[in-house]
Amino acid sequence: MRNFFLLICLICSFQSFGQSGEKSLLYEISGKGLTHPSYIYGTFHLLCQQDLKLSPVTLEKVKNSDQVYLELDMDDPKEMMSMMNKMYMKDQGLKDLVSTSDYEYLNGFFKDSLKMNLESMQKMKPFVIMSMMYPKMLGCTPGSPELLFVQQATTAKKPVLGLETADYQFSILTKPGDKKAAEQLVEFVKDFQKSKKEFNELLALYRSQDVEALYLATQKDEKFKDQMEDLLWNRNANWVPIITKAIQEKPSFFAVGAGHLGGDKGVIALLKKQGYKVKAVK
Repeated sequence: MRNFFLLICLICSFQSFGQSGEKSLLYEISGKGLTHPSYIYGTFHLLCQQDLKLSPVTLEKVKNSDQVYLELDMDDPKEMMSMMNKMYMKDQGLKDLVSTSDYEYLNGFFKDSLKMNLESMQKMKPFVIMSMMYPKMLGCTPGSPELLFVQQATTAKKPVLGLETADYQFSILTKPGDKKAAEQLVEFVKDFQKSKKEFNELLALYRSQDVEALYLATQKDEKFKDQMEDLLWNRNANWVPIITKAIQEKPSFFAVGAGHLGGDKGVIALLKKQGYKVKAVK
């Protein structure tokens, strides 16, 4: 299940945005009595520094909004501390979750290919260990687009809010269990070159803003589909009432994993079903 880990960058940091064929990551929300439009932006949660750029139009929309929403309130120290605390296992370590031979394989890979000490990560949850491999896949020191939005909001003196809590997000990410996640980690590492290739294909599609092609790419792994409900659709449904309430009160800017926007159960489709107009911004 290599794609599970790759898709986390798209959804917890991509799906189709409809049939228009327009390429964009920024969308305007209007209609239904709104006196001012609001905006929603699709992110890829880890990017190289050269890709960590927001267009002048995007920066303008942030500046002209009264509040900024991310998936999590990354401006709240309590939320960030809660996230950090949940990254570790309490009663077991990675060695307890995989066979001796698989652990030796992982340990050798981390030492030789990543120049990292797996022994020091024993208590980290497997999906957290997995996330530490992304810089190697990117070939750079990654940064977070979400932190860019926090910085822009802070500079413009806009409040930063969250669509969900760190507790809830981690409950979704860890739902398969540490044992299953450890097995997926082993599979990912054993197919690392293929995983790296798939990751960079997704990243290239994101850079081109070709959301239709990216949606199709994410559908290749049949084993991932059974987790779509928790990772995408339920969260989208939870967010839409928060989004609609916010935009009725004041102009708002939202930045979420781009995978949440498209598809017939995506945020864009759900907003349209509520009677709002949603269009791509160039």
